[in-house]
Amino acid sequence: MEDIDDWFHRLNKAYGRNGIYELNIAGNRQIVVTRAEYVDKFLVTETSSHVMRTANNGLLSLFDLENKGVGLNHDYKYWKFNRHLFSQAIMPLSSTEKPSDILNPLIEEMSNYWVDLKRPGDDGAIIDISIWMRRFTADFISLLTTGKRMAIMEHYCKKLKNEPITKEMIDSEEFCESIHTFMSDNQVIFVPKILRSFPLIKHRIDYLLGNCNKFYGRLVDIIRKRRKEIDETIKSGGKLDTKRMDLLTSLILANTKYDPHPLKHIDPSLARPMTDDEVRGVMFDAFVAGTDTVSVYYLSHNPEAKKKLLEEIDTVFKDDPNKPVTLEVLEQLKYTEAIIKETSRIRPTVSMVSRYSSKPDEIAGHKWPANQLFIMYVRGINNNPLYWKEPEKFIPERFLHPEEIQKNSFSMFGGGSRMCLGRKIAIIELKTLLALVYKSFDVELVDMQAPLKVETSTITVCKELKVRVIPREKV
Repeated sequence: MEDIDDWFHRLNKAYGRNGIYELNIAGNRQIVVTRAEYVDKFLVTETSSHVMRTANNGLLSLFDLENKGVGLNHDYKYWKFNRHLFSQAIMPLSSTEKPSDILNPLIEEMSNYWVDLKRPGDDGAIIDISIWMRRFTADFISLLTTGKRMAIMEHYCKKLKNEPITKEMIDSEEFCESIHTFMSDNQVIFVPKILRSFPLIKHRIDYLLGNCNKFYGRLVDIIRKRRKEIDETIKSGGKLDTKRMDLLTSLILANTKYDPHPLKHIDPSLARPMTDDEVRGVMFDAFVAGTDTVSVYYLSHNPEAKKKLLEEIDTVFKDDPNKPVTLEVLEQLKYTEAIIKETSRIRPTVSMVSRYSSKPDEIAGHKWPANQLFIMYVRGINNNPLYWKEPEKFIPERFLHPEEIQKNSFSMFGGGSRMCLGRKIAIIELKTLLALVYKSFDVELVDMQAPLKVETSTITVCKELKVRVIPREKV
């Protein structure tokens, strides 16, 4: 079965030259936009006419996502409320050292596992870095949003070393893989309800639904434990540190007398504490986040870019090879950030962004009725030769001069009111990872001839990327 992004990429080459074309899938009309000039209308934040992502004629309700969380929420009032709570708890963290305080020791821990996995006589360990990044991200998100970790990397390393497996290890692995399963096949959520009973589709839907229910259950367990901790603190006369709340605590205290930032203008139906399932919906969005591993692939195939990356790293850390990455250090890693953006330009994590219109509108010189689904084909725009010279080539230098990039010709985190709320944290994570991994290791592909193995549902994820990580001498 053809990957959906590969299918869109092929259609884009055939029909996308005029910037817009039409698809009809199971009776659903979809307008695909492939030019930067036509994107503005979908990114306007002052109007809600293009805020929803879907017509919701699929299975959002079956997966209990139609009015939960932020990413796939189809109910405008719930979406707006959840978005405010999420951004209020997460966005300010990007201007603090908290993400770095979590990332530095976590990356050092992962590096130690890689060294520990090296076999006697080998110069480095062979790992599937895509699997490690999934576990790293889960540990990072857990610490960032709950203040507690799951030790998923530690458990995975023990598994690889054939050390005794505990129930905690099994639960940890299942939690991490349930995230990956959802990311790999959540496109079935948008399958029209009429196709729900088709045998092949039914099997995929039932499997994903069972996976999600396990994932939801684990999140609800985490939420209930935190509620209990909060209740016990209050009953014992203790004080809640409302100045340093993580996302989970913020969600639990929202609309209670302990909420340090009560909303003044709120729909009356939402002026109440959130239920466990509503909190779970927002936490679900936080955990379903990707970490780029594809940069490793492109750096391996572009030695000049890799050389410049190492030169930047060695320059930044030359005075103190053991110094942690801070906001000040991150500001110096210009070429590192350019690599991340160029990777996202060539192979974006989110290659398709949908918008569902609530009003008639004129886009790309055509008048469209209300209730029309539009798909902005991000990969097509990011690689359009109208905006990018030699778009198929990996040239990070493009992003050293952002003023030369045409408006809307590059998207990494979407845009408008539904832009990714964790984008600043994501950049901090990605830059820190790339800098510290390449500072500590020479990273080589095991098979330079192997194609990049990715798959796309609503998010493009790396299926496998085997590399050899060889410890570098301290600069």
